[in-house]
Amino acid sequence: MTLFRAIAFLLHFTIIPVAIGRLITYTKKNPAGKKPVVTYFVGWFSSLGIFYVLCSVLEWHQYWNTFDKPFTGSFSALCISYSFITMCMCLGWVKKDFAQIKLALSKLKNVPSWIGQKLNRGIKDKIYKILYTAVFAVILGVQLYFAYGYQVGEWSYDDYDYVVNSQDTITTDTIAYVNYITGEMPFTADKRAVVAWPTYIAYLAKISGFEVATICHTIMPVILLLVAYFALYYMAMFLFEEFENRMIFMSLLAFTFMFGFYSHSSLTFRLLGTLWQGKAVLGAIALPFFMIYLFDEYKSDIKNTNAVQIALVSLGISSLSSMGLILLPCLDMSVWFVMCIYHRRIYGLRYLVASLFGVIYLYVFYILMSMLIQDMAGVTRIFHRGKDINWWYRWFGTNF
Repeated sequence: MTLFRAIAFLLHFTIIPVAIGRLITYTKKNPAGKKPVVTYFVGWFSSLGIFYVLCSVLEWHQYWNTFDKPFTGSFSALCISYSFITMCMCLGWVKKDFAQIKLALSKLKNVPSWIGQKLNRGIKDKIYKILYTAVFAVILGVQLYFAYGYQVGEWSYDDYDYVVNSQDTITTDTIAYVNYITGEMPFTADKRAVVAWPTYIAYLAKISGFEVATICHTIMPVILLLVAYFALYYMAMFLFEEFENRMIFMSLLAFTFMFGFYSHSSLTFRLLGTLWQGKAVLGAIALPFFMIYLFDEYKSDIKNTNAVQIALVSLGISSLSSMGLILLPCLDMSVWFVMCIYHRRIYGLRYLVASLFGVIYLYVFYILMSMLIQDMAGVTRIFHRGKDINWWYRWFGTNF
C-alpha cells in the first residue's frame, strides 16, 4: 500500500510534468525549446497553473456561498477535477508519443551496455568529466542527506501557517478557509487566500495518504532539492557549452550554497532550510528557471504559441507565493529591458505581456478576494449577494 501511495505522489514530479510539457512544447521549432529540462519545467509549472485556476474558481465559489454557516466540499471537488484533467492530458500524451515511449522502454535494457561502451571508448579523455561530475555528486549527496535527515526537525516560523493551513484544508474539506491559530471558519488572510501552493501540498497529501508534516519535512525537501539543481543546471547549459564547465559551475554553486547565510531572507536558507514553502520554491526554483527560459524565448522568433506557453508558466509561478507580485514583475521587466538593448529596439512586447499574465491574474484575484472577504465581514457592501437570491445556496445548501 505504501508503494502505491509513493508512486501516486512521485507521478506529480515525474510523469505528469513530462506529459503536460510534451503536449505544450511539441510544436516548438527552436532546439532550446525542445530540451528535456524545458519540457519538464514548462509541464510542471503549467500543471500548477491549471491547479491554480481550478483552485481560485472553486475558492471563489466557496466564499460566495458562505453566509451564516461554513461551506464545505470545495477541496474534494478540486481534487477530483484536477486529477481528471491531468489523467486526460497524460492519456493524450501517451496517444501522441506512443511510438517514442515504446522505443524508449525497449532501449532501457541496453542502458548498462551503453554506459560500458561510453566508458571503454577512452576513459582517459573523459577523466575530467568524471571527476567534476563526481565532485558535484558528492556535494549534492551531502545536501540530500541533510535534507532527508535533518529538515524533519527544522521548524520555520512560517510553518504554523503553511503546514497547518494544508492540514486544515484536508480536515475541513475547504480551501483557505480556516484560522490557523483558532480553527475558526470562515476566516483567512487575503495573501493566503490568493495562492495555491498550500492547497497543492494538501492535494498531494490527499492522493498519497501521507501526512502533511511528513510531506513538508521529509519528502519534499529531497525531491525539490533535486528539482532545484535541475533548474540550476539549465542555467549552466545557458552559460556554458562544455560539459566540464557546466559541472565546475554546478559544483561551485552547490558548495557556495552550503556556506551561505542562513537568515530567513537568504536563498541558502530557502534552498537548504525550508524548501517546502511556496516562497522558497519561488526563489530557489521558479525564478532561476523562468529567467533563463525567457532569455531563450526572446532569442527565438516571436510567436503567439510561444507567448501562450510563457503565460502558462507565469501563471504556475504566480500560484506559489504572494511575493510573486513583486519579484516576478521585476524579473520580467529586467529580462525584457536587456533583450531590448540586445536587439537595439523595442522588442517582444507580446512575450512581456505573456510573462506578466500570472502576476495580473494574481493581482486581480487578490483584489476580488479582498473585496469579497470585506463583504462577508460586513465591513462594506460591494457585491449583490444573499441567501434569498443565491440559487446554489437555495438548492444545495452549504455543501458543494
